[in-house]
Amino acid sequence: MTDASATAPNSAPKATLFLLAGLTALSEFAVTAYVPAMTIIADGLGVRTEIVQATVSVGLVTGALAGLVIGAVADSMGRRQLLFPALGLYIVGSVFAAAAPSISWLFIGRVFQSVGACAGIILSRAIARDLHSGPQLTRLLSGVTLVFSLAPAFAPLFGGFLAAWFGWRAIFAFAAVYGCAVFASMLLLPETKKGPAAPINVKEIFATYKNILVSKSFIIPNLVAAALLASLFAFIVSAAPIFVKGLQLSPALVGCFPAVAVCGTILGAWLARWAATRIQPATIVRVGCLIALASSIAMASIPISTPYLLGAITFFSLGTGLALTVTVSMAMANFGDKAGAASALLGAIQSIGGTIGALMVAMIGGSVYRAMPAAMIAGSVVALTLGLSLGAVVTARKSLA
Repeated sequence: MTDASATAPNSAPKATLFLLAGLTALSEFAVTAYVPAMTIIADGLGVRTEIVQATVSVGLVTGALAGLVIGAVADSMGRRQLLFPALGLYIVGSVFAAAAPSISWLFIGRVFQSVGACAGIILSRAIARDLHSGPQLTRLLSGVTLVFSLAPAFAPLFGGFLAAWFGWRAIFAFAAVYGCAVFASMLLLPETKKGPAAPINVKEIFATYKNILVSKSFIIPNLVAAALLASLFAFIVSAAPIFVKGLQLSPALVGCFPAVAVCGTILGAWLARWAATRIQPATIVRVGCLIALASSIAMASIPISTPYLLGAITFFSLGTGLALTVTVSMAMANFGDKAGAASALLGAIQSIGGTIGALMVAMIGGSVYRAMPAAMIAGSVVALTLGLSLGAVVTARKSLA
């Protein structure tokens, strides 16, 4: 049987692309926009900076746990029934954080924000899978990534500007306004899940997750993405010690560096979108992994200076931008009827990958200039090794079709 979406136009409507990108960017803005203002927040609430930093970790853990529930429930309830309450929770959490009289309120606000933000990511992928499959799904997800890639460059800069001119509470106030804008814009998107809502069955939810996890067509592309994210997070957690402490650069200047690396991600996502209908998905992923590995090896041999390091991480970001959207498309291709659950597991596994990458730097120990590239090389080698087996996975999937 031919999937109806396979006959869709070559390019997804721009309106849908920007709606899904805006929905996905909720998470990035919630996490990174207030990072430049952490010391200001700590002073304002009378606590240590480390406690404010903990709100990031609490948000990530909350999002990962909530995502497993949201993904499964979305497949029973539908997208819109879950999306609007989640967006409402994001808005309420942003208001809580903006008005926080104490650090406890900030933690509560971040928890609410995280639940709403993770729903945005999961449901955006599920909606994309509802609307398209095959190369068209890759094109849509690549387009979303292309637009969404601007968020990590824009959010810290914008957050720093708001904190400097209006105070740190303005960051969360703007997040509430942004959440309201996304809420209003999503009213334009109809329900994309086919079929009526079904009762929530906990036993069936666990069975669904089990079936997805044992599928090679899901787990292998997802592990490729997780390994690449492990390499990326190894660099992210090492950035401050290298640039601020080692190279004696100001935190404000370092806050501008994500904009440089994001250029590589945008180019990689654009290339993946262009290649989606021309090149086999497994080949695209392997090329991306090779680029990431070459960049990781370069990290271990280049001089310790800002231009060289930024050049290497930008090239690495090109490889990840090329590979990640394709692996997402491949992982979700066989789960159109369980797109919410598949998206939730995808996010959870990738979050674990990023966490492992961050921990690897500390576990390797010694000089950060050696530990960081060693962790990046390890993650890239794993990604490429798994990527080499993607061809067999695709072949097996076609033979079962």
